[in-house]
Amino acid sequence: MNLNFYNSLFKDNNKEIDEKFYQEFLAKQLILRDYLAIERTILTNEGTFLAYIRTSLTIAVVGVTILNLYPENTTLQYIGGALSLIAIFIFISGLVRTLRMRNKINKFLEIRNSEEDKK
Repeated sequence: MNLNFYNSLFKDNNKEIDEKFYQEFLAKQLILRDYLAIERTILTNEGTFLAYIRTSLTIAVVGVTILNLYPENTTLQYIGGALSLIAIFIFISGLVRTLRMRNKINKFLEIRNSEEDKK
């Protein structure tokens, strides 16, 4: 078992990983409830990404609308441009966070499958 992998998974939280917990978890065979929990985690991750997309699209639409409705007002032009840039930033940050979480899920599944293959 590679406990360093689990520490790297959760290094963002600065929590120590309980070694006994993961040894017991990897020693047990997954049951239906565990597979369903993994599927829920994947679906939640996808739903979160869709929320990022929805938020960024809404902010971008507001920014572009302000740009088109008030072409003579420079203050509103700056606000519209800033909103459009913020929308791009939100989309990219959502994409990065989603991909990071997906990689964590995949790493866990790979380790879990390799542990099951060893048995």
